[in-house]
Amino acid sequence: MKNLEQINKEFFDKIAKYYDKRIFKRLLLNPVKKAVEFVNVKKKSKILDAGCGTGNLLKILEDENKGLELYGVDISKEMLKIARKKLKNAKIRLEAVEKLSFKKDYFDYVFSIDAFQLFYDYDLVMRNFYRILKKGGYLVVVDYSFGIFLNKIFNKIGPGNNEMHTALGFKELFKKYKFKYIKQKWLGLFIILTIGRK
Repeated sequence: MKNLEQINKEFFDKIAKYYDKRIFKRLLLNPVKKAVEFVNVKKKSKILDAGCGTGNLLKILEDENKGLELYGVDISKEMLKIARKKLKNAKIRLEAVEKLSFKKDYFDYVFSIDAFQLFYDYDLVMRNFYRILKKGGYLVVVDYSFGIFLNKIFNKIGPGNNEMHTALGFKELFKKYKFKYIKQKWLGLFIILTIGRK
């Protein structure tokens, strides 16, 4: 049986060319813009988009002209090909979030947009996020949450889902890994933003 990382690589390589098409764009881009607005990134910050896909968040941040140093990682080669065409200055890597190779205390912000439920080891992911964030840096996770019952259904039917978290589940996860000043905001009916500080 294939592992979750391999399933997601294959799935996102297959859908990459459709990912920025109208239906996906409408579903994903609006919450991304709301997240950027809510977080209000400081100028000259160093930012990682963990699970960057086709680079939509990085493109929005790049267009803000705040002198940001932008990085993105993803496991799908095909998604990253599209991201590289779209972006001028972001540094993009083919790398799993569970295996991040960035130095300790490197980023001011780490974003994970609509990718968290796909990561195969939350302990590794959260420890990596904490490690690579500078003291006072922010972790921002935006993901779908349909409530306890529907999340269980989506966990089963999603092609590469590991686990979908409720708003409370995200808050507890952030606390478990020592993030402070945790705030949450609903960006849509089923989209929750959770932000915490190292």
